[in-house]
This record gives sequence, C-alpha cells and structure tokens, in this order.
Amino acid sequence: MLRNQRQQVDLNIAVLGGRVKTSVMRSQSDITVLSSDAFWERVSEIGDFRSRLLRATTILAWLVKRRSEEETVRIKREAIELFGDEEGKLDLEALANAPRSAREERELRIERELANLNLK
Repeated sequence: MLRNQRQQVDLNIAVLGGRVKTSVMRSQSDITVLSSDAFWERVSEIGDFRSRLLRATTILAWLVKRRSEEETVRIKREAIELFGDEEGKLDLEALANAPRSAREERELRIERELANLNLK
C-alpha cells in the first residue's frame, strides 16, 4: 500500500524463467507468487510472451556477440594502421600521445578564445 496516497498497489517482480507453478507464500498468505508464464502473460497480455522473449533474447545475444567480435577486429585493425610499429604491433607510446581530433582542436580553440575574452 502506498501510505501517502492510501492506495492499494500490486508489485510484480520476476525473472525470465524459474517458477513453474503459481502459489501463495507460506510466510505471508497475502502474497501470491506467480509462475513465470503467468507473470509474463499478466504483464504483457500475450499468452506465450515468455517463450517469445526467451527466443528473441537468445537470437539478439548471438547477434550482439557476432557484431562485437567484428567491431573488435575492425577497431584493432584501425588502431594498428594508425599507431602500429614496423612489426605490425600496436605502439602504445604513439597511441598514448595520439594527436587530437579536429573536433577536439576546435573545442580547445573555442575554450582558449573564451578564456582570453574573460581576461580582457
């Protein structure tokens, strides 16, 4: 119950899966613990929502993993192209002292100009 507004509310907490049957809590009979399927159906109003969610999550996890592997390879390749040594290894000294981007240079110039204006 929300005390300030004196309203009765429902609190729904769940994980993707885990509970097979709906039952009342032994220690607190006014609390009903829903099965995973019943919970997700109540929340979504779709009968097989939990199985759909699980399937989509599995597919998305695979896609994200594949994409992140591809991005990691691309980033390493670009870093070696920009900051690699003669042996094709990443030169950490060159990387640590990399030149600023055009955007960073522009922002730094604007900051300096504003600081000069405030000094005058």
